[in-house]
Amino acid sequence: MKITKFKFLVFLFFLGLFLYYWGQPHPFESFKNDISGLFNTEKKKAKEPWTREGRGDTEASDTKSNEDVASDTRKPPKDRTIVDILKDAVEEGKSVLPSPSGGTSERIEGLEQFIPSAKNNTEIVRHTAFMLSYQEEYEQASWVLHILKQEASEGTEPRSNEFMADPKVQSGSAVSQDYSRSGYDRGHLCPAGDFKYDKALQDETFYMSNMSPQAPDFNRGIWSDLESRVRKWAKERGDLVIVTGPILSEGLSYIGKRNQVAVPEYYYKIVYDPNAQQAIAFLMPNEGSHDLIKSFAVSIDELEKKTGIDFFAKLPDSVEKKIESRVSIDDWF
Repeated sequence: MKITKFKFLVFLFFLGLFLYYWGQPHPFESFKNDISGLFNTEKKKAKEPWTREGRGDTEASDTKSNEDVASDTRKPPKDRTIVDILKDAVEEGKSVLPSPSGGTSERIEGLEQFIPSAKNNTEIVRHTAFMLSYQEEYEQASWVLHILKQEASEGTEPRSNEFMADPKVQSGSAVSQDYSRSGYDRGHLCPAGDFKYDKALQDETFYMSNMSPQAPDFNRGIWSDLESRVRKWAKERGDLVIVTGPILSEGLSYIGKRNQVAVPEYYYKIVYDPNAQQAIAFLMPNEGSHDLIKSFAVSIDELEKKTGIDFFAKLPDSVEKKIESRVSIDDWF
């Protein structure tokens, strides 16, 4: 009798598991993530991401948890380009970003001039750390713009992992629960790791307007590797202008309990060095990869065709043509 009762209880247990996960959009991924969370010991956390093995890269990745993953509008004088503003700020030792108290600087004024041009820029949201264009029909941003400071890699502030709805999104942003048990990470577009030097700025990156559904192996693997590599470039080159976003189009699948959040198939990142007037762009599928980071490099012109966004429309035409038309791998690797 005891054996029969035990078997019956085991049957009920597995039946309950089946019914619970069957209702999820991605039942297998949800089950796999929940199981991995139970065995996510400190010893495992200390290991490098799985994508590191066999890739040939030498830069260590930032580790990510299971949950991962306002400025002036005045224009510069007509006789000064954006590059002039940025170079002057570097020479004068001015801060790239607004202070934590909310003040602005000449460099943030310069950042305004890097706002991408697009027909769907209907709701531009400005935070102290970054700005973005929110797309209500996809419940995420089509682009996120920020400046990566040279000292970003030296920050020590811990991650808060407190994901919050964005009160500045007038149409209402996605919420953290939209991602729960979906099989996808709350993937940062503007990385939290770029603001380890300032807790207030880093906390802002956890607004849900800055999140997009990313496959765990992608978010914690090749995407994290790219973010780490960009911080390395900032340390070597100086402050960089970064534009990041998903490729949003019709026909995408959706997740969400309260809001319908589109799941992008590809993500892009553009890195611009205003001092050297050099740029590099990447387009990556939303999946794990063992390939080298540089194998995903594309021209900015190609990204503009895929997104319908003009990324550096306010730069002088000569500079825009120089940085957008070619894939400049040798300048960066």
